[in-house]
Amino acid sequence: MSPSKTYILDDLPTDRDTLDFTPYVATLADICKTASTPLTIGVFGTWGSGKTSLMRMVKKKLPKNYTAAWFDAWKYDNEETLWRAFLLTVLLAVEEKSGETEELKTLKTMLYRGLELEKTGGVTIDLAKLGAKVAQGAVQIGLSFIPPLAQLTKLVEELQKAGLQNIGEESVDAIRRERTKIYIEQVRSLEQFQEKFKTLIESYVAPGRLVVFVDDLDRCLPEKAVEVLEAIKLFVDVPGCVFLLGLDQEVIARGVEIRYKEFSKTEDGETRNPIDGAKYLEKIIQLPFQIPPIESGDMGDFVSGLVAEWPRPECPEVFARGLGGNPRQVKRTVNTFLMLWGLAEKRRLREMVQPIRLAKVVAIQTAAPRFYELLKRNHALLRDVEAYYRAEGTARGEGLAEESAARGGKRTAPQETPSVQLPQDLLTLLNRTPAVAQIVKLFPDLPEANFTDISYDELEAYFTLTRRAEAPQPVQAQAAPLLPFEPQMVKILAGPFLMGSTPEQAQRAIKDGADKDWVKDEQPQHTVELAEYFIGKYPVTNQQYQAFVKEGGKPPSGWDGDQFPQGKDAQPVVNVSWEDAVAYCKWLNEKTKKKYRLPTEAEWEKAARGEDGRIWSWGNEFGEKNANTLEAGIRDTTPVGQFSPQGDSPYGCADMVGNVWEWTHSLYEPYPYKADDGREDESASGSRVLRGGSFNNNSRNARGACRYRYLPDSLYYGIGFRVAASLAERPQGA
Repeated sequence: MSPSKTYILDDLPTDRDTLDFTPYVATLADICKTASTPLTIGVFGTWGSGKTSLMRMVKKKLPKNYTAAWFDAWKYDNEETLWRAFLLTVLLAVEEKSGETEELKTLKTMLYRGLELEKTGGVTIDLAKLGAKVAQGAVQIGLSFIPPLAQLTKLVEELQKAGLQNIGEESVDAIRRERTKIYIEQVRSLEQFQEKFKTLIESYVAPGRLVVFVDDLDRCLPEKAVEVLEAIKLFVDVPGCVFLLGLDQEVIARGVEIRYKEFSKTEDGETRNPIDGAKYLEKIIQLPFQIPPIESGDMGDFVSGLVAEWPRPECPEVFARGLGGNPRQVKRTVNTFLMLWGLAEKRRLREMVQPIRLAKVVAIQTAAPRFYELLKRNHALLRDVEAYYRAEGTARGEGLAEESAARGGKRTAPQETPSVQLPQDLLTLLNRTPAVAQIVKLFPDLPEANFTDISYDELEAYFTLTRRAEAPQPVQAQAAPLLPFEPQMVKILAGPFLMGSTPEQAQRAIKDGADKDWVKDEQPQHTVELAEYFIGKYPVTNQQYQAFVKEGGKPPSGWDGDQFPQGKDAQPVVNVSWEDAVAYCKWLNEKTKKKYRLPTEAEWEKAARGEDGRIWSWGNEFGEKNANTLEAGIRDTTPVGQFSPQGDSPYGCADMVGNVWEWTHSLYEPYPYKADDGREDESASGSRVLRGGSFNNNSRNARGACRYRYLPDSLYYGIGFRVAASLAERPQGA
């Protein structure tokens, strides 16, 4: 089957009503026709919410005898005087409707005269530099509509020659007097302009109306945006004028406050009440209109209509449910998805990459960028988060069963608590971005829409693709760690389990080449009763351990100070001694105010094997694709979770076969295991137990029952660890 064509959507405003704006358009158009004038309407909305499209539709609804002017403020942001470009746009709109008139010529001449004067002799002097005697601020020669006064120009030239340090009180007073003359003349000129403009509207626009649309004002620099708002004040007393301003209210209000912050200071250095941006807008805008959130049904129809043929019909719902109500953001995200899906087809990844899963990852990339950064470094986290929210939704009865039944699936009984645990700092992040839960819980009965049961290689393919659509990020000198430092935990239920090897298992291990003395120490197999506890789902990673090193922990061998080897964020930390691992746990307790520790070897073995005494985490037959042992041929650590879920234990613990040997809390003592016989004494001397095998060991040494001893102050490039906590010490959020 040949790859489909890659279609990219434009990011332009539209005159088509795809978001059911019709009622709003009709209402605003009626107001423009019937309300008393002059009138200023604020069309409020965030970037991409549809302000431009809405105003365009209103413009099309106006009667033909109306004069409409459209001003894209951001296009003129580089102009020295944005207000002049705005006024000229309005005048040209009137001229286009009525033809050139003497009144128009006069008004345009007044504007152009100011421009010529600014280009031929404007002089600026900062009065703040004259000392405490002079008010703060600046005098700009070449002010709006009027020529610079000769006397002030002469004064400025003399001051520049003399130097500011030689300025006397007499010169300062002269500047103040001349500045006052300029302000008086400026007021007169503004009044003249306003009066002539009023006459123009009465003569050539009435009985129609002049409707001026100002778009993207919030994309301008604050001082430029304020220029336009100040220019609008010229028309507040001119009947027949209606203004529609498309802007983000919060952005403009902040811009006003920035623009006028100097006005909060008096000449004697005291501070007066600052200008309130929201109140400033209230004085200009008589009728505020906030674009309402788009209903989910309308957004669903909008997204579906963007693409003639989606790779899967479920894809639009991912973007409609996961991205909120911003049409432009949705369009940009859909464009990213279409590009990546086309790339996947052309790179022959179609069998590995499913479109619904890709839509979810792309939606998360847009809606939750901080969480996406975590996923880039630890892909397996996406499976865990999906499982967590699925379990949480089932436990709360949040409609997952109903959704399943509606799609023809079977209802499932609610569980008491989620079986998957997430660290508290990750939960805090996810609670701030509820879109993640919305996205991952979609389509629970479609295997091709979910991540829980796919291999690490399949999972990695999605992030290999989405990296192609990332914008370059500025380099930060000291960026905060992107991964949560608190390990993810799995709950192990209370009860008995079989610890050690049976005679048959021991003989099989010896036959496969295991050392007889090692195997002897795994016997006899016996039953151990454990209370409920928690254990790390993964070994502690370099990224997690780095937080400890940055706060004074000893850096492992192979690190450059507090920097781990490049590209190994999600790999288990290695070259750590038992003493280092204990120190990390104590640091983690201090940071979190909880009680983490190393697992006992009994806790480790139960988490790895389950209750039935199986040889490896998944069963009694070894699978080369289930673990990072010598058989895999990798010969180095791999990102935690790379061999999930096929290599996970019955409780969902990953990497308990191979990857790295893991320290346990226990002293190496003969069986049967007894927690109260001194082997769990942290202060006792002697070798400590290692479990699990590493990338450098074959499968016979990576069995769940295999034990190895090592001195507590010794290091090895294949040794790491994971943490545990008892029920009474249960980590919050676990």
